[in-house]
Amino acid sequence: MRVNIFAPLLLLAMFASGAAQAQTAGVVTLQANKTSGSAGLVPVLTWSTNPVARSCTASGGWSGTKAASGSQTLSAINASTNYTLTCSWGTGSSNVTWTAPTTNTDGSALTNLARFKVYYGTSSTSLTSSATVDDVTKRSATISSLSPGTWYFAVRAINTSGAESANSNVASKTVAGATAAKMVGILISPPTTTGYVTISTNVWDVRRRSDGTYARIGVVGQIALGRPCSTSFKVGPNHYLVSRTYVTLTKTPASTNLVTYCQKL
Repeated sequence: MRVNIFAPLLLLAMFASGAAQAQTAGVVTLQANKTSGSAGLVPVLTWSTNPVARSCTASGGWSGTKAASGSQTLSAINASTNYTLTCSWGTGSSNVTWTAPTTNTDGSALTNLARFKVYYGTSSTSLTSSATVDDVTKRSATISSLSPGTWYFAVRAINTSGAESANSNVASKTVAGATAAKMVGILISPPTTTGYVTISTNVWDVRRRSDGTYARIGVVGQIALGRPCSTSFKVGPNHYLVSRTYVTLTKTPASTNLVTYCQKL
C-alpha cells in the first residue's frame, strides 16, 4: 500500500512499500549414542546442519542456543526422553519502492535531485542501517541480508548540495526465516526386578577392576526400602542394580551403574 506523506525539510510526496521473501530451509541431522537402554543412561547427542544454519535452539530433554554443529554429553536419564533441535537459515530480502518528489518544500520545481537513501532497521523509531541509490531514475531498491523478523523502511531524497528530505512514511515487512527441526528419542526400559527388592538404604557407586569384575567404591546416595532391584547387573553376592529414579544422590557418581543390598522376596 502507498501512502502520500510530505517531507518537510526539502522535498515533497515521498512514500515507500515493501515485500519480503524467505530462504529455503536446510537439513538438520541429530543423533544419539544410544536410542534405548536402562535407567542411568548418559545421552551423547551429535548434530550438524547443511548448509550451515544461522542459529539453532534445543528443546525437549535439553535446552538453550546451540551451534550449527557439535556434540554434547547430557545428564543421565531415568525415563524415556525426546530431544529436539530447531534451526533457522540465512536471511531474506525486502523490495522497497517509492515515488520521487517533483518539487521543493517552497513549491518550486525540484531540478537538483541527486540520489535516494533507504533507511531501515528492526524498530520503526531506530532505522540504523541505510542503502544509497545513486540512479535518480530508479524507484525501487532491494535490501538483502535481513535476518528473520519485522523490518521497517523509510526513504529520503537528497539533492546535489547533500541536503536530505525528512523520512517518507515508514513501511514494514516481516521476513520469515526458514526453519527445520529434528527429533531423536531415547527409550528407557523399566528395571527387571525378578522379585528382588532393596533391604538397605545406602546406594553405592561401582568401578570395573582390571579382571573385568566390578567393586563398590563408596556410598553416593540413599534409597527407600522395598524398591525393585535388577538382576541384570550384580556386584558381589547380594548387591544389585537399582534405577536412579528411586535414588536420592548425595554425591555425583562416576559410573552409570548404582547398586544396593537386595534380597529376594
